[in-house]
Amino acid sequence: MRIGPRLLRLVALTLALLPASPAAAQDLSGHAGPVSALAASADALLSGGFDGRVILWDGDTQSARRVLRLHNGNVTAVATLPEGRFVTGGQDGRVAVWNRDGQDPAFVTPHGTSPVSALSVSPDGGRIAVGFWDGRLATHTAALSEIAVTQAHAGRVSGLAYLTTGDLVSVGADLRFTRWDGRLAPQARAGLPDLPNGLARAGDRLAVIFAEGSLRLFSADGMLLPERFLSERPLVAIAATPEIVAAAAVDGSIWMLAADSLRFRAGVAAGGGPVWALALTEDTLFAGGVSGAIRRFATSDGALIGGAEDVAQEGFHDGSRGAEVYRACAICHSLQPGDHSRAGPSLHGIFDRPIASVEGYAFSPALRDLDIVWTPQTVAELFELGPDLYTPGSRMPDQRVADPADRQALVEFLDRASR
Repeated sequence: MRIGPRLLRLVALTLALLPASPAAAQDLSGHAGPVSALAASADALLSGGFDGRVILWDGDTQSARRVLRLHNGNVTAVATLPEGRFVTGGQDGRVAVWNRDGQDPAFVTPHGTSPVSALSVSPDGGRIAVGFWDGRLATHTAALSEIAVTQAHAGRVSGLAYLTTGDLVSVGADLRFTRWDGRLAPQARAGLPDLPNGLARAGDRLAVIFAEGSLRLFSADGMLLPERFLSERPLVAIAATPEIVAAAAVDGSIWMLAADSLRFRAGVAAGGGPVWALALTEDTLFAGGVSGAIRRFATSDGALIGGAEDVAQEGFHDGSRGAEVYRACAICHSLQPGDHSRAGPSLHGIFDRPIASVEGYAFSPALRDLDIVWTPQTVAELFELGPDLYTPGSRMPDQRVADPADRQALVEFLDRASR
């Protein structure tokens, strides 16, 4: 049957008038790879990704208002500033301040010697605190003039948060909690019980997530307040308001808890891969991770707001125990040649390859300085000791395979599947 032009126009008009599906209307999809950083304000959302993009999203239409490129490699941290401005930090060690409508940064620091690991903005918007993977902490004006700098931690600055008083709190890989004044003179210090992976201010309290799966609240002086064990997996993302603390684990599980008592409010089950970044407004939780999409959840009950189904993970299963163990690795690593779209590099051809040598992936400087060749023995040692001890400075979440038989099954599987 021949379809005439008038009928084609009628069909096109009919399709144009049909309402968009909830998924199409609600998905925030603009990154060509994992989302690594999020920050939310009353009318906008800011995201940074492994693809080097910074995206400013319209809060009403959930569409990309601006897509910006500056950083070489991963955008590791983002934060909002007054009057619609915002600040970004990257794997390249640079920090940039952007105006609401500019396509180029208003201010930018030179390339650094260490990646940015954390950002925080003072309550009045006049100061920006920057933490680095090498443990340095710096404060700047909103025009990025340096105010002070100090070697705050022996290892990565895992989190930063300004208090309402203007003091700054940092936590680091040296298991230290420190409160600093405006000149970065220490005012209070406390030890931490495990490796911290993030920090957020919840009213007058500090919420800290840990690699062993616990969420703990602290006073401004580092006194331990309520704590709650959430997961056997490392917690890797956190966000907070005065009423709610949200935390995510490396398997994609998300918890929303009362900020005063850590009472459970709502949760999101695992299944979509790691969630690397969270942001909160009064009624919405934003979550970004390995899928590259930003999902929205109602803070009232954890219900998904729109959104599409998660992209299916690569399937490679030969029925072995090693394939079962590898499922946790597949969240961040592909076995396909050159596929570095997940959080970590492809593991294709991993054996007999020097660490941090595969082309097409931006490795951390700490990994490039290590003298390791990947063999079945060294991969097994990695999961026996954990990344924090075996590959210090790695962005890989700290996790171990405790059973020697499981480690052996994993390396035998990789030997078959990575060729």
